[in-house]
Amino acid sequence: MRPWRFLAPNALGFTLRTARQALVDKLRGAPSRPAQVADYVARHARQGDPADVLATIDRFAREERWLMNIGPDKGPLVQEMAQRLPAQARILELGAYCGYSSIMLAAACGPQAHITSIEVDADAVDSSRHNVEAAGLSQQVAFVHGSSTQVIPTLEGRFDLVFLDHWKDLYKRDLQLIEERGLIGPGSIVVADNVGDIFNPDDFLDYVRHCGRYTCEQRAATIEYTDVPDAVEICVYRGAPQAPAA
Repeated sequence: MRPWRFLAPNALGFTLRTARQALVDKLRGAPSRPAQVADYVARHARQGDPADVLATIDRFAREERWLMNIGPDKGPLVQEMAQRLPAQARILELGAYCGYSSIMLAAACGPQAHITSIEVDADAVDSSRHNVEAAGLSQQVAFVHGSSTQVIPTLEGRFDLVFLDHWKDLYKRDLQLIEERGLIGPGSIVVADNVGDIFNPDDFLDYVRHCGRYTCEQRAATIEYTDVPDAVEICVYRGAPQAPAA
């Protein structure tokens, strides 16, 4: 990541606001941000309504505390990815946070789709489970508590979509591990959120664009709930490069 870019004029307001929120929470001894979201959803969202749960999380992010989930502006992209997938799609998510993207994907892909979401933070796992339950989608989403490095080798089968939204410096390593385990096949889609220049994504982007395994395109975006420039990389897996004929 390039933290100094968060001091640029177009990002400074966001940086100061989030720093102030973090300081206030620390001084008050407030629960973790994911725990705050789960409590807010429990008090304000309409149970069994995925759209209202997402809208409630969006309201929390805008009015209470900034959140680092995918956010509503990328909703059309999620809808587009859902249209590319089979009805019984298997989705692997790295980074649950508060369950926002799990809810959005499950709702967009329909009741036959299934999502496996890996999250290293225990509070985030609890928050995600509560929010997905509030949305009425628990049967479609399974959360696995643990580090991606430890959990990925335990997975089986192939996934139609892999959504990368955890620690950015793990994107390349974890994607390579997914490949080695045979968890994706030709036609599988890999979506990497937050690959704008501010996150220093060069190592990951260089790999997916030049390893010969993917067809890639980048979509301009903004950091969640801000107007700070960001990007999303969409990669379609072609398979391992063929060795040249003798």
